[in-house]
Amino acid sequence: MIQIFFKRLIPILFIFAACSLGARGMDDAAESGGGEGASNPASPQRIVQVGSSAFIILDALYMFPEASERVIAMADGNQGNGFFASDIDPRSEEKIINPRQVATEEILAQNPDLVVMKNFLKSPMGEPIERVGVKTLYLDLETPEAWKNDLAVIGDMFGNPDRAEELINLFDKRIAAVEEPLADLKDSEKPRTLMLYWSVKDGKSAVNVPPLSWIQTRMVEMAGGDPVWKDADLGERWTKTNIEQIAAWNPDVIMVAAYHVDAEAAVKAIEADPVWSSLDAVKNNRFYAFPADYHSWDQPDARWLLGLTWTAGVLHPERFPDLDMENEARSFFQDFFFLDEEAYDELIAPRLWSPD
Repeated sequence: MIQIFFKRLIPILFIFAACSLGARGMDDAAESGGGEGASNPASPQRIVQVGSSAFIILDALYMFPEASERVIAMADGNQGNGFFASDIDPRSEEKIINPRQVATEEILAQNPDLVVMKNFLKSPMGEPIERVGVKTLYLDLETPEAWKNDLAVIGDMFGNPDRAEELINLFDKRIAAVEEPLADLKDSEKPRTLMLYWSVKDGKSAVNVPPLSWIQTRMVEMAGGDPVWKDADLGERWTKTNIEQIAAWNPDVIMVAAYHVDAEAAVKAIEADPVWSSLDAVKNNRFYAFPADYHSWDQPDARWLLGLTWTAGVLHPERFPDLDMENEARSFFQDFFFLDEEAYDELIAPRLWSPD
């Protein structure tokens, strides 16, 4: 079914492939905080995506119909619940799937005319590629502003600025649908909210809080919550915390995300702990596992738009009385990834877990 859809797009793909990049290229993006690096080739036909955070990059690329034609190799983007980009690509069997750590020589052997990666990989992975004359594109995709900027860059890369503009408008529309009902919210009406990342290593579990600049914190703020960890001494990545600190915060609402384990199971395990069960959020049934399908909705993947909507509905249900997350998810995957009802039922619905 997905293959049939993309076959119908083939005439369009050839038209787009014939287009050259618009006036705004990667040099402009570097000035405005998005992609940066060497000048963009006029119309890259052999795009290789490399490095960690692969699924975030790939999901941005696959919002454009040209991705199936142009992306010839990619890093493994499976976080444990399937490889989304591969599943929606009718040409997936033709693609080279690289490990997330791959040598420069292996990348060059794939004969790319453009290599795309996250911006924090510029020094370890990008610069050796640039030194042999291969063009690179570095994407940020960590904030709402960076997402919209990088979508414009990708649109230029594919020669499809109209799709980029459409996507940016969709971002703005979904953000406005959350922010407008909360516009007159007073600080005293904002629930004291804790966002946690549950991880397990060597059989030991840990809970972590995000930096203030990360999308998880931004989502809580945009959805009308007061992040209880905002005055903590945080690093630039997830910071481990403990039950003593969480008890001191005693938040009104707790949300738990997990990436390589089941978030719902993590919540159940926490609830069984007598110390955790004494917290107000747990006693008042305001303790939630963050929704996920292929990926958790709290990450800076485009799914953060769904996470934002869900978070607002959890924190302020009285302001979103008609919110239907099933409909929100269906329209999201249709608008952003071209998935019709049948594709959604095949790929997303079986993986989706969203608490009531």
